[in-house]
Amino acid sequence: MIAGVLQIVWGLVPSASKYVIDEIPVELYITLRWSISGAVFLLYLLLLGQWKKIALQNLKHVMLLGIFGYGVASFGTLYGLKTGGVTNFALISAVSPIILSLMSILILKERPQKLFLLILPLSFFGLLLVVLGKYQISNFNIAGLSALMVVGAYILEALIFVRSKKYQNMMPLPQYLAISQLSAAGIMWCMQGVYFRQVPDIFQLSLRGWGALIFVAIVACVFCYAVLYWLLNYIEGHRLAIFDGLHVISAAICGIVLFGEKLNSEMMIGGGLILGAILLMAAQKPKVHAEI
Repeated sequence: MIAGVLQIVWGLVPSASKYVIDEIPVELYITLRWSISGAVFLLYLLLLGQWKKIALQNLKHVMLLGIFGYGVASFGTLYGLKTGGVTNFALISAVSPIILSLMSILILKERPQKLFLLILPLSFFGLLLVVLGKYQISNFNIAGLSALMVVGAYILEALIFVRSKKYQNMMPLPQYLAISQLSAAGIMWCMQGVYFRQVPDIFQLSLRGWGALIFVAIVACVFCYAVLYWLLNYIEGHRLAIFDGLHVISAAICGIVLFGEKLNSEMMIGGGLILGAILLMAAQKPKVHAEI
């Protein structure tokens, strides 16, 4: 039940982000979002005295992972959202657990089960149908570019996630999130001062915009991350992936209701294929290795 509620709440994030990036530039939104969430994690650690000393080399690696995993990847997801809309973003984002599984196989050398050979093409054809459906109600540039940016961002996020596993074991999870998110925020503040110079645009945010920004930073980037990692202690990752379908449905409904976005038959079939791939992946039984 907790996993289901988590994904439904997370499904509100694309719509909240859309409200914000309609009022201020994407780059400024990235800067503010990770600054707030990273500061919350840091304050939590300092208040509880749980900060753990780590080697400088490991600190540098976590900072780099944060810059690319939270900072750079956010450009892809948010510009994909801004270009293609909330509903299109929701359907494409369903490929995220498939991509993460593929990265785990390629980088962590995990052995895929035979069913994954069906899951991968199923999700790929579903993605093609989503792009085709978006093309029919917009144009090829919007459909293709939004899909490319979102999928590219999820590939980078998955790559960073599998690389970060050993560092997450070296320190409390809030410390890893604080370092990585504040590193992303720090590099964005530097870029704001040197290149973007968008800080005065903060005053363009309406009360709705500020509310949406705080919702994403606190509810999504702090609370949802914390609950997700807590759930991984009780539910296997491939089982937890099944609940991503609720995230997709929640986000798509928000896009239709709040922004009046269209959803044609190709997009629905494509989204259904991707969700079917997630269900198949969640249904796989983990391999049991006998002790010798």
